Amino acid sequence: MADAWGDFRGAVFGDPYLVWHEGADVGALIAEHEREPERAERMLRAGVGEHDHVAVESLGALARLGRAPSDTAALLRSALPLAGGVFRVRTAQVLCELTADDEYVAEVAAVLEGSGHWGERIDAAVALRLLPITPRSLAALHRGMLDEEYLVRYHSANGLLGLAGQGADISVDSRFAQVTSKDPAAWRALADELLGAFATRTAGVYGDRESFAVELGPADHAAPHHRSAWFYLAGTRLSGADRLHVPTLRNIGVYTDQPPDYPNLRTTLEHLGFADLPEPVTLDENATATTLDAVTAALDFDIDVSRWCATDLLIGERSRLAFEIGPADPDGSQLRTCTLWLDGAIATPFDNTVYVPQFAHSLRVNAAACRAGQSPDFAHWGPTTDDLVAELHRNNTVQYRLRTRIDGVGDREGTVRLRADEIVAVLEKAADVLTTGK
Repeated sequence: MADAWGDFRGAVFGDPYLVWHEGADVGALIAEHEREPERAERMLRAGVGEHDHVAVESLGALARLGRAPSDTAALLRSALPLAGGVFRVRTAQVLCELTADDEYVAEVAAVLEGSGHWGERIDAAVALRLLPITPRSLAALHRGMLDEEYLVRYHSANGLLGLAGQGADISVDSRFAQVTSKDPAAWRALADELLGAFATRTAGVYGDRESFAVELGPADHAAPHHRSAWFYLAGTRLSGADRLHVPTLRNIGVYTDQPPDYPNLRTTLEHLGFADLPEPVTLDENATATTLDAVTAALDFDIDVSRWCATDLLIGERSRLAFEIGPADPDGSQLRTCTLWLDGAIATPFDNTVYVPQFAHSLRVNAAACRAGQSPDFAHWGPTTDDLVAELHRNNTVQYRLRTRIDGVGDREGTVRLRADEIVAVLEKAADVLTTGK
């Protein structure tokens, strides 16, 4: 190509150090686009091809003015599977803005969660504050507050403060000493406290108390298995337990062949322990279904925040192979949060809840095959790993592909070299913890 992106970048944006330190002057790009739009767009395409975040920022600026190429979103989607670091952050940011699809927020969160350069993690933390609130973004910022790098903790704290509408800078807050502390326990305490600002985000009354309603209390992201909830029928608050098992509570809204009428609802409420239910009540099925769906969505949001947050139970190394296991459910030991990490990234990005008996058995079978020197299908451990395709070669290299669920975005691929004894130890330890707690 006659016009190299590097030459164009230097001519339009100036000294690369100043661009890095102060940010790109997209105004200069806009002016250049006014003078020679075809050349500018050709150069920006080349810049995207070279994974330069400045090119992506420039396309975003043009899009806000309605002057970006019509295929900008498609161009950026095609670049996302191989994107990393700041380029991945900017690409996801612009796509989120162009499409209004918050699925792209997870791409930014993945950079903050990952094991890349601390500067990239800072950039992701800053970006998350500007994006829609999702369970993954809140959990990633909570995780960022546990980072070994002070500046990552600082910007992650600012992200949680900003999204909660509680301020812009933790450094003017009396709790700033916890951010600068050398004690991880202080980081964790503050991370939990700042995340707690979102505990009431889904609290409130769903439905109409005069017919049927559910009132949810604040979420407890550190102890997510139970939640305060109150039910109302025909203007009366039902007597019964105030703090319910969340999975059971959530299933009130799961109705398949049964219509959400009062007889079916009554059976469910009695199962939950509510007594002295009123005589037959006439409910509008559409309104009841809407209420139940809203309750399910609210519960799912907070369940998802909890299951993506960092836990203290880590087996292995996140940069290589690891499992991060969440707290056991005292009333439901068959299911448990178990996040697989591979090559510095979450390898179960959509489903990290395992059915313990099956999952632990699959881990042990895989570990036994590795110990015997076989090369089994790796990570075929049930529905939790359905979005991961991995092959373990005889030299202990794992070749993997992480499936995407974003339309138009390709899968992310990679390889990581592991030791056989490392694989066996991580898989067997995870299986033991899941089944015995030890």
